[in-house]
Amino acid sequence: MAKRRRVKKSAILVAVIILFFSVYFLAFNISSKIANKDTQNAVQIDKQEDNRSLLKQLNDKDKIYLSDKVVSDVRVDEELLEELRYSFEDISKIRTPQSYTSIYEGYSDDGLKFSTDLNVIRIYNVNQEEYYKIPVSSKEEFKNILDKSIYTSFDFVKQYKTWTSVKITYKDTTKNLSRWKYDDLANTMASKRVVGKVQPEKSKQRSKYNFVIEIKADNYEAKIETMGENYVKINAKNLSSYYEVHTALYDYIKNDIFKLSKK
Repeated sequence: MAKRRRVKKSAILVAVIILFFSVYFLAFNISSKIANKDTQNAVQIDKQEDNRSLLKQLNDKDKIYLSDKVVSDVRVDEELLEELRYSFEDISKIRTPQSYTSIYEGYSDDGLKFSTDLNVIRIYNVNQEEYYKIPVSSKEEFKNILDKSIYTSFDFVKQYKTWTSVKITYKDTTKNLSRWKYDDLANTMASKRVVGKVQPEKSKQRSKYNFVIEIKADNYEAKIETMGENYVKINAKNLSSYYEVHTALYDYIKNDIFKLSKK
């Protein structure tokens, strides 16, 4: 009798183990099928094509990076990006030109690319391309917008590893900044947004202290004017942009470079 009970218990244990693994594998297969179905649906959603023109797609991009023959991958500030979008309003679609060599190039963060020789704009991705003619009357303005977006970009100017010399002037006093202080100065440069000229110019008139930073770099020259503690003006290539900034730049020059807080 005892032996028969042990055999019965063993059979029950084996049956329980088999049932457990059967349920486990069944549940695993069901969950795998659900996961695969969700993945397939996600892939199908991702593969939905944008049938709008490439120009309209480009106009909707929030992040654009520009390059020319000298510098590369400069992100366009939001307000300057609006100027770039506005310049696209007068262009008209044309056939593929017989000859084309780009001067400026750009791309969005999701792979849409464009380039221009200032006569024509080429917009393209891996599947297609479109060409647009720039009106002669808009050519110079378009060039200025591209140069302004690159060379008066706050984030571009503060790339201190390209700097070769820095001079900072307060009234009649000019100081040459030591190389080992370049990163200290760059780290204080933090913009909030591009602004119009009226408020910064008023701020400059009211401010007790204003400074001029002259930067020479490997491939450009720029001048940054502080206009009170909250604004700066960046000049480069005979173009200028005004920025609202954090006060760290003004405070660093005033307190650490010229020691004006101790006077």
